[in-house]
Amino acid sequence: MAYKDILANGIRVITEPMPHLYSVATGIWCNIGSINETPLLGGVSHFLEHMLFKGTKRRDAREIAQAMEAVGGQMNAFTSKEYTCYYTKCLAEHFGHSVDLLSDLYLCSLLDEEEFSKEKGVILEEINMYEDAPDDLVHDLLAAAIWGGHAYGRPIIGSKDTVSSLSAGQLQAYYRTTYQPESTIIAVAGNVTREEAVAAAEKYFGSFTRCDTPKNGLTIDKTKPSTRAAQTYIYKDIEQVHLCLGFPAPTAHDEDRYVAKLLAAVLGGCASSRLFQEAREKRGLTYSIFSHHISYDQAGCLAAYASASPGKIQEVARIMLEQFADIAAHGPTEEEIENIKKQSKGNMLLGMESSGSMMNRLGRDEAVLQRVVPLEETLAKVNAVDGTSIQRLAQDIFQTDKLVLALVGPEKLPQLSF
Repeated sequence: MAYKDILANGIRVITEPMPHLYSVATGIWCNIGSINETPLLGGVSHFLEHMLFKGTKRRDAREIAQAMEAVGGQMNAFTSKEYTCYYTKCLAEHFGHSVDLLSDLYLCSLLDEEEFSKEKGVILEEINMYEDAPDDLVHDLLAAAIWGGHAYGRPIIGSKDTVSSLSAGQLQAYYRTTYQPESTIIAVAGNVTREEAVAAAEKYFGSFTRCDTPKNGLTIDKTKPSTRAAQTYIYKDIEQVHLCLGFPAPTAHDEDRYVAKLLAAVLGGCASSRLFQEAREKRGLTYSIFSHHISYDQAGCLAAYASASPGKIQEVARIMLEQFADIAAHGPTEEEIENIKKQSKGNMLLGMESSGSMMNRLGRDEAVLQRVVPLEETLAKVNAVDGTSIQRLAQDIFQTDKLVLALVGPEKLPQLSF
């Protein structure tokens, strides 16, 4: 059972005691991500995540890197479109040490200009790395196409232009005006009690205040991005074409998000799924093919990905469209529904055996939904999905005037439609 406590300064503390474990996973979540950025500040949230590891008033970068390793623990961070998370995982006996370290990063980072200049080079190389990873690049290309100029369509890492032009002063101001108590969530899962988690949060974060105006006028765009059919292509002199087909889909608040998850799973969520069986197992056209549903606060996307040689990609795309059309016309079989429900239930329950997975669930739910969805509620929603609801959603989603196609590779496809 998850517990929610709110400190006097507005910080939310979410705790899931798991006394049978040796470990504790702790995440400091900030409701700030790339959708908070203006176009000229593209990538600043991700850049800031990097900078928080570059030195505080008490620890230099090397000491930060060694702090968790010295006790056999782990520490890392990630930035998404809607939030940023700094997290640790360690033995329960080192829980206090981990919260001390995380608070030092989150509250006392120096954001030194010399370190900023060095890290800018690191991030520009990270952008180059993504440019050389077409399977990642094509997903960013799809987001840009499906959500246009909306913040959801911009890459989390930013661009070479925005990162190059960013100044240390801009990053420091962004930190002061966005990392606020009311935007901070402390998620803890593992061998720790509710009382221990709240006491540690109070000790290390209880005095956290900010004088700057929250968000400094940088607000999340609460409007849903408009979408339209589109095809976009980036030429790369590589061996394969990387393809994404995407459609607008339910958001994180839409009850149909459970239907969308199962729809994506039936199509390409596992080795027994339709796309995997038809394109890889039966025809040997591709090594990698899958589909997934992404849901955000104000946007959602159901996408299918595949990579194949130029001479085969056209047939792979045809198979994708055929499977989309078939499930819209006839719905899934009873066997498909039963199997995918069992798989979804298994994934959820197995995730509960990991303190890290549980901590991520707590943090994401609170950050996006402002509540932790009980497992029993999620299982009930999944169990309630039937073939009729999957077919209904497929008919609504899979339409030519909603199809967005993104390609990266040595050649593009002709216009596609159902």
